[in-house]
Amino acid sequence: MDCGIYGTVRRRIIGTAVFFIFVFITACAAVPPVSAQRTPARNAPPQRAPDWVTDLNSAFSPRDWVAVSASGSSQRAAESAAMNALARAFKTDVASLTQASQQFSQIVNDAVGKKSVSFDQSQNFSQDVNTSTNVRGLIGVQTDMFRAQDNTYYVNARMNRRECSATYSGMIRENTAIIDRLLSMAGPAPNTLESYASLSFAYALAQVTDNFQNILEVLDPTASGRRPGYGGANAIRTKMLECAAKITIGIRFNTEESADSTLFARAAGSFFQNMGFRINERGEGDYVLLANVRFETVEQPALVSCRYFFDAALENRNGAVLFAFTGNERKSHPRIISEARRLAVRAVENSVKEGDFASEFDVWLNSLLD
Repeated sequence: MDCGIYGTVRRRIIGTAVFFIFVFITACAAVPPVSAQRTPARNAPPQRAPDWVTDLNSAFSPRDWVAVSASGSSQRAAESAAMNALARAFKTDVASLTQASQQFSQIVNDAVGKKSVSFDQSQNFSQDVNTSTNVRGLIGVQTDMFRAQDNTYYVNARMNRRECSATYSGMIRENTAIIDRLLSMAGPAPNTLESYASLSFAYALAQVTDNFQNILEVLDPTASGRRPGYGGANAIRTKMLECAAKITIGIRFNTEESADSTLFARAAGSFFQNMGFRINERGEGDYVLLANVRFETVEQPALVSCRYFFDAALENRNGAVLFAFTGNERKSHPRIISEARRLAVRAVENSVKEGDFASEFDVWLNSLLD
């Protein structure tokens, strides 16, 4: 179940890292991109190596900076090595930092237009990772580059402790206030999808905020005594699962063949169970998913195809439709009708488990925060 839950959360919160560039504006001062800095002309006298190449700690005191330097046979290789070294200084890796920033960008994006969740302060920060590598995981990074006479490239990457601590502290305070508000929203009706949505969003935000806290404690070791009061992401995850375990979702699929009904009901059951909900394949529960799937085949001289039509609605105990979905897609095969139909059946199954149906359900669940 854990893997499914993490998959569900990632699908909701994982988006493009491009938006993150626009989420933050002016976090910490940064130098121009290294790609824009000049390199020595071929016939110019040799340049003296910067102090950070020969004595990093003298150039950037560890009391004021988290700084690293790295070298490589190309500018890109040196930049990549420097960012990897900086990530290690924060006891993590580039992949984890990049994923965390993508998660936060998606969370902020999902919150746009919501009355109950607003990232007002975070809109004023910018992530300044000025390298050509696709790293978007640390806020306030400054870089310098130097090319030696032997064409070895040196890159320095650093973060100012005071300035960047202020940046991360501000985001942590704002995130914590939002998490506390979401937890409060989940209290009055603990066995509803509205409560689950609040806890799920709080859990996603807490994961990112925990990461921010870990970075802050490297920048400012005294921050370990000022951790957020929500108790960490795992504590919120426990509350989310407790809420989900009290909600039963009934499932009913009407199709042309009983084997397809069974397949689709199991796919839907897997989707909801991965979120922590109980399921009832007899179609009874606090909420009921009613779905109809039909298929149409078309034969052409050089191709046969099968199109599925998938309609679904989630109702509450009073029969009110809360969420509706409609989808269709055509699958083809050069000669065999049954194979085209099989592909269409698999497409419906995929839609339910991780495709269009799953994505639209997640969007709707987030909309409950409005």
